[in-house]
Amino acid sequence: MKVRLLMFGALSATTGVHEQFLDLPENATAGAVLRWVAAEYPEAGPILDRVSVAVNLETTGFDRILAPDDEVALLPPVAGGAGTAKITTGVRTEAVPIDEVMELVADPGAGGTVVFVGTVREQSEGWGEVNQLSYSIYREMAETMLRRVAEEAAERWPLTAVCILHRVGDLAVGDQTVIIACSAPHRQEAFEAARYGIDEVKRRVPVWKKEIGPGGDRWIGVDQPAEHAEVPT
Repeated sequence: MKVRLLMFGALSATTGVHEQFLDLPENATAGAVLRWVAAEYPEAGPILDRVSVAVNLETTGFDRILAPDDEVALLPPVAGGAGTAKITTGVRTEAVPIDEVMELVADPGAGGTVVFVGTVREQSEGWGEVNQLSYSIYREMAETMLRRVAEEAAERWPLTAVCILHRVGDLAVGDQTVIIACSAPHRQEAFEAARYGIDEVKRRVPVWKKEIGPGGDRWIGVDQPAEHAEVPT
């Protein structure tokens, strides 16, 4: 299949290419485009380590499966904003190995990396035993919001990389639910950014969680009684 590749800024200047059409096998991913550029233009390696990818004008992950005639844009860090931090965000149906997460945030300028992994616990306060959680998500908005939270973290702290990944679907006790990873020159910045990331993801990303156990099931935030609720007169 044929896809349209676009490169910008320093990446375009280094390779001498702004637009190019590639022939790729069916079900190739956006990551395959990055690997092709790395092999064809090895001098662009330092920039490719920090690019993000957009498919058909939508920022996405490198595991995005491409379709014929897709437009794939490789985006080096922009002026201002999140500086030079490498940002990886997305929604996942499968668990992500921690080694893979560490590779995503690895950087020679990092002196510390903090990784937070949320997991399904077997008990829910005030309700009882939990066998599994079921997550539903407004995917398009969630992906945009995950990216925004990561960029905000990179604007607030001098990070070298940020990774925020959220699971979706039915998850058993012990399964990953969310991963926040931040690398920075110093540990304090990485700790603070990771805490900001998980707090903002829990507060702003449109994800709904249903607890399922021997006692039945309930939607968190909906089936729970409201605190200090007052009945209007």
